[in-house]
Amino acid sequence: MNDLAFADFFGVERDDNPYWNESAWFSITIPERRIHGLIQHYFRPNMGMLNGGPVLWDQTGRFQWNCLHYDWAHLQAMPKGATKFDMRARNSLSVRMVEPLSQYKLDYDKDGLFFDLTWTAIGPAHQLKTGDAGQTATANFHLEQPGRMTGTLHCDGAEFAVDCLSMRDCSYGARDYESLACGGYFWGISETRAFHAITMGEGTEARSIGGFIWQDGELSSLVSGRREVLEWGEHGPARVLFEATDQRGRSLRATAEIDPGLIFTGYTDHTVVWSLMRWDWDGTELWGDNQEFCPAERFRRIARGEIAPGSPA
Repeated sequence: MNDLAFADFFGVERDDNPYWNESAWFSITIPERRIHGLIQHYFRPNMGMLNGGPVLWDQTGRFQWNCLHYDWAHLQAMPKGATKFDMRARNSLSVRMVEPLSQYKLDYDKDGLFFDLTWTAIGPAHQLKTGDAGQTATANFHLEQPGRMTGTLHCDGAEFAVDCLSMRDCSYGARDYESLACGGYFWGISETRAFHAITMGEGTEARSIGGFIWQDGELSSLVSGRREVLEWGEHGPARVLFEATDQRGRSLRATAEIDPGLIFTGYTDHTVVWSLMRWDWDGTELWGDNQEFCPAERFRRIARGEIAPGSPA
């Protein structure tokens, strides 16, 4: 795993582009309560800016104003001396690397949400190499890694012991969303296997542009894949089938049920329906999430009922 350890630090290729971006994200889930969330931070170092924070939701609230917690904060100044995984943001989010590519400490205490969490890798990191021009424009370096999140979380007076499977990602590069299309970013993890994929396309069928399979202790990049939406919900997929093949010739065929999810508007120029999902991969249950993204104007048309999810633009 150590050949990717540089990813835990600011990218040495950084230029003077004001949109140079350094991002990190961790998932968190309490599956028995259908609680799901994200802990994300990203730097725009050439602007002196830090964005992000924790967001937590369940099926009782799908929007910024009625989900369990929303503190994805814009316009925070980059803390003096901060590094990618050694920083404390103005909104109290603290992220610290304990061991590169292996363990990270996450803390937060604000507005009724408190957590004391540790993320530990259960598998190797995978560098996403898509060859897709649109993906390259949003991050010229990107990795995903399966792990486990443990610790304590308090939300509005309720206390939860967290012990969940979790994906993290990490990226750097000039992030320009002018070319963003429609697609899905999704994954699933069990104790012994995991996968991740990005598919592009706005219809019922979409092709994979990258991802991995981790099985029997071996991680390998996808060489092909397709996602078929079996049922649409109000704003995005509700049931999907995913089929893929990796560089080792292993095949994957899995189906998933997808919660309605959070309507995430933190990026402003595109909207993400961010959902908890439960996979069935040959009888093995995997938990993960689906991040269904599209340009903001297209999503507004979906929300107004002018077009259906999955319809041509």
